[in-house]
Amino acid sequence: MRFLNTIALILLAMCPASFAQAQRSAELVDWVYYVDGGETEDLRYLRIETSIAQDWKMYAMDSPRPSLGVAIRVDSMSTGVSRAGEILQSDPKQMFDPGFQIDVTYFTERATFRIPFSLSDESGESPLAIGRVRYQICNDGTGICLPPTDERFQIVLNVGAEPCSNAVGTDAECEVGDLDLSGLEAAPFDASIAAGSLPVSGSSSSTPIAFLLLAFGAGLAALATPCVFPMIPLTVSYFTKHTESRSESFKMASVFGLAIVSIFTLLGLVMAALVGASGAQSIAANPWVNLFIAGVLIVFALSLLGMYEIRLPSKLVNVANDQGTRLGGYGGVLFMGVTLTLVSFSCTAPFVGGLLAAAAGGEWIRPLTGMLVFSLAFALPFVALAMFPRGLSRLPKSGSWMTSVKVTLGFIELAAAIKFISNADLVWGWNFISRPLAIAFTLVIFALAGLYLLGKLRLGQEESTGSIGVLRMMSALLFFGVAVYMLPGLFGSPLNSIDAYLPPRQATDVSLLVSSAQSALAEEEGWIEDDLDLALLEGQRQGKPVFVDFTGYTCTNCRQMEANVFPVPSVRERFEAGFVLLRLYTDGLERGKEYQRYQLLLTGTSALPTYAIVDPATGDLVTKESGMMKVEKFEAFLDRAIVNYARLAQSVR
Repeated sequence: MRFLNTIALILLAMCPASFAQAQRSAELVDWVYYVDGGETEDLRYLRIETSIAQDWKMYAMDSPRPSLGVAIRVDSMSTGVSRAGEILQSDPKQMFDPGFQIDVTYFTERATFRIPFSLSDESGESPLAIGRVRYQICNDGTGICLPPTDERFQIVLNVGAEPCSNAVGTDAECEVGDLDLSGLEAAPFDASIAAGSLPVSGSSSSTPIAFLLLAFGAGLAALATPCVFPMIPLTVSYFTKHTESRSESFKMASVFGLAIVSIFTLLGLVMAALVGASGAQSIAANPWVNLFIAGVLIVFALSLLGMYEIRLPSKLVNVANDQGTRLGGYGGVLFMGVTLTLVSFSCTAPFVGGLLAAAAGGEWIRPLTGMLVFSLAFALPFVALAMFPRGLSRLPKSGSWMTSVKVTLGFIELAAAIKFISNADLVWGWNFISRPLAIAFTLVIFALAGLYLLGKLRLGQEESTGSIGVLRMMSALLFFGVAVYMLPGLFGSPLNSIDAYLPPRQATDVSLLVSSAQSALAEEEGWIEDDLDLALLEGQRQGKPVFVDFTGYTCTNCRQMEANVFPVPSVRERFEAGFVLLRLYTDGLERGKEYQRYQLLLTGTSALPTYAIVDPATGDLVTKESGMMKVEKFEAFLDRAIVNYARLAQSVR
């Protein structure tokens, strides 16, 4: 029997690797290609209309890893044809994925993608574009995800040509078919595709209200820094002493606040113009931009921690100050606001940089609205205290507490930089920043912040704080509390909402492989990973059947089963007592296609997750199940597998 299995496996290996899975995917997803004219004669749009079967979903282009979003790549073009912009997509839906512990974006029923091309005089009568689409579909009802599938298109970019579909076949001007995975590099994800193929609009991981609250809080926090706080009473006193009435003082303060709002909002407007309608999501997903944002946050964090001070050129500040003195009146007050904005740059820049980094993950309008709300919060005290000058006496005095606020915020920005570094690492698939490593860095940073607030850690030339206040102690407790809460995450425990800001647990499994393709976590749980021969030998030695978990790094339903069903004590007991546990990743970098073929040979399906019980002596299938299951159904499956295996073993004897 093993000989026959080997022969069948060899024959299957000679077929295109995606044949069986693509046949199933072709029944569930239709791709229709249209060529539309553009605003000018030399502009063409390749419009791709996708129809998705009922109850199935397809991850969108901007869906974050480890979900596998649609990726479109143009491989080659005929002479005179060139790309004319980013690939756009229709608006996807968004939801929190409990398997990945992140917000994902996806399509149901229909989706539209558009690729712009530019034609020159050299393009001829049949300008050609050849490319490929990679996608993955899942069914939440049945709990099944099909492996990533590739479609290839070959389109003549002539307006008015008949639309062509993957169900049509081939003709002279349109060739659409399934791409043979054996001709591709063994990679489940192409970072270059994701970096340049992003949507018109989409959703970020945070809601608009949460982002605006963040912007408002950043504006208030910036007021508490040493560059800004001492200026509040001085500026408000100037308004009250140089005006005859409270209403006049309020008007001057309002003009002053308007100058502050205008400067910061102008910065947001510039950012929005640079990002554009299609670039916001590109910034969020591009690994190079993520590294750049991380570098900016680190530079600003070190500035807040006191390593150096970021200053604008003194000449620029002097020009603004001279204009304010020369003009006088409302014009002078306007330039006073500009001068304050420039002088406080060394303290406000870290907040502005961090806020723009957060805005990069959302719609293009976010930088504009974020800077508007930030500047309103920043200017609010100047206007409010000009209207109610008695409030000046209630302001706390300047002192070392402002430095404490500044340094604490530096620790927070340093921790935020880890998120952007891990984003780039995850997209590139380097696995340098594993989940435990990200947790360790964040934990240490928060612990250091707590020690600083307690006065146990001094930076630079800071003097000893002596006794500390209640607010400072409570802030230290908050940092220590988060650090202690994150500690179990080092050993694989879930961290609930914090997991959304960390690399996925699967990244840990990949990067911490030790020997025999087993990760430390998997070995501790009794799993053998990506080693079929070892599992069969172990099954023969122990006299147990092999439980094979066909899974994938990009399969959210697999994650939910592994996180919510496998750890249940009654399931764990059945695992330990009756099976040798084997986990095979069918979308892995090295042997994914091999295990995908083995799954098709053994079970006749490429759906994920699929669970197979294998006789270790013969390699024969005892029983199988696919899709997500409740605990009771999964337990019944395991019990049935034990009975079937016992009968099979007895009949052999």
